[in-house]
Amino acid sequence: MKKLFISLIIIPILAIIAYFFSALFSTHQIHKGIYNNDKTLLKEYIEWNQLRKNLKNYLNINLLKETQKDEDFKNLGGLGVLITGFASKIIDSILDTYVNSEGLSMLLKENQIARKLPKPGFNTLIGGIKIMEFKNHSSFRIKYKLDKQEISLLFQRIGIDWKITQLELPEDLLNEFKKSNLNKIKNF
Repeated sequence: MKKLFISLIIIPILAIIAYFFSALFSTHQIHKGIYNNDKTLLKEYIEWNQLRKNLKNYLNINLLKETQKDEDFKNLGGLGVLITGFASKIIDSILDTYVNSEGLSMLLKENQIARKLPKPGFNTLIGGIKIMEFKNHSSFRIKYKLDKQEISLLFQRIGIDWKITQLELPEDLLNEFKKSNLNKIKNF
């Protein structure tokens, strides 16, 4: 009887520990994949189809919002709608081409952002506990600040694995992008 009572306590505790450790391990593997530019790890711990779909939705909704605010687009009428639709298809095509492990690997090679991350190790594995924010039993978010901009990675449990399914970009990202590109055009 005593053994049954102990097992009823120990088994759920071990299950909870395994649950949290699996989430922690997935974040660590993503960290290692980005830091070492490891396409295999990135392919394994990112749900690329869902991520692409979510990015397309995010960018297309923001494109629509921006064009609806712009008076020049409103004055174009049907042509403005056509241009917005065309821009939306270009966004979809770009995301289909570059939002995959090879595209991310290429970006990591060209950009030194990954080198600003701490080297993956036991301390970063355990330190991951501080940055994990559970939304519910099947998802959690990690927020990362990069150049005063906050980027969130949403992990979802798929079977027994945790994978990145969504990237939440800062609200003013498109405005910053527009400003930087307008300055380049003006200086051209």
